[in-house]
Amino acid sequence: MNIGILILATNTYLPLGMRLVSRFHHFYRGNANIKFYFCSNQNPIAYLKDEIDIKFIFNMHESWLDGTNSKFKNLLSLGNEDLDYIYYMDADTNVLQEFDEEWMLGDTVAAQHFNDQDLQKDEKAYDRNPESKAYIPLDTKLPQMYYHGAFFGGRKANLLEMCQTMQAWQDEDQLIPYEPAVNDESYINAYFHYNPPAKVLPYSGFKFWPSDGGGIPSKRNPQSTSYLTKEIIKNKDKLWDIQDNRITYE
Repeated sequence: MNIGILILATNTYLPLGMRLVSRFHHFYRGNANIKFYFCSNQNPIAYLKDEIDIKFIFNMHESWLDGTNSKFKNLLSLGNEDLDYIYYMDADTNVLQEFDEEWMLGDTVAAQHFNDQDLQKDEKAYDRNPESKAYIPLDTKLPQMYYHGAFFGGRKANLLEMCQTMQAWQDEDQLIPYEPAVNDESYINAYFHYNPPAKVLPYSGFKFWPSDGGGIPSKRNPQSTSYLTKEIIKNKDKLWDIQDNRITYE
């Protein structure tokens, strides 16, 4: 079984993306062939263990918004790769425990957002602009759950079909022009609202830790994090993390 993991890690997200690859590889206990697709303005291969299977895809983004809005396009670029499943993971996701692939395999897979049952218990953060392709009306009669944009995937053909639809929606909205309330996450929620995922990963049992910025002051600015990468490359064979804006070791 071949599983592809796509990570967007331009600018400030570069060391966080390398952390995700390194720690995913360290804690993975399954039997699938895992290949990482690393979208960045800098090649990460020299910073990672030699045995990690990784392909660098050059991306240049002037802003955080440019990066997150390239998500569907980059996933669609994997159409010719020899993969059975494709998953997207945000670069600032951390891995803290052992896991295998069985818990996340499915035709289409979505992850429940950690705010779904508290801050969004009464009203979800769906896009409410009827002009947008991400629009979900307040009076929808369909079941409501708010899903993460930080993690989704499934069988290759299903994931590519999903991304083709969402890329078309994004392109149409940009012609208005309109940017949905929560960017790409708005399209993901609209897609799964009308095309329910085959598997939903509840937040209570989610194996990864999303939105862990490691204490980096501002992830959304294209600032230099070379002070982190200089230490990473010297210690790439160790198990490391980013906490309080510095490299730590376990």
